Amino acid sequence: MKDKLYWTIQKSSLRFNYFTYFDTKPYLADQLFFRHEVRVWFDCEYEKDGFPYRAILCHVRKRDVQRFLDALEDLKNSMLICGHTDYEDEVSRFMDGAEKLKEANYRENGTAEKAKQTQPA
Repeated sequence: MKDKLYWTIQKSSLRFNYFTYFDTKPYLADQLFFRHEVRVWFDCEYEKDGFPYRAILCHVRKRDVQRFLDALEDLKNSMLICGHTDYEDEVSRFMDGAEKLKEANYRENGTAEKAKQTQPA
């Protein structure tokens, strides 16, 4: 089984949880949210040249999180049915690359910050 194909965004809110998931231009997930009876607020979306999927940033009520995640699980099957056989592999590869880049930037910035602190004034 593949890793999860979404990110949970850490943001302080009493009512909502925030997520990023990946979808196609016809927005296959929208039908699934309707079927799972979950209301989703769409915040923004991003696309990368050469990457066939869009990153969708959204939020859902905390009480609806499980239904939202169930709909995302069904999205994998919808992608396969619609001919996007590479969905899980492509999104996992993209997410892994983004996580590695984030870690590298964190290490680089953390090391640079530490060096600034240890240099005599």
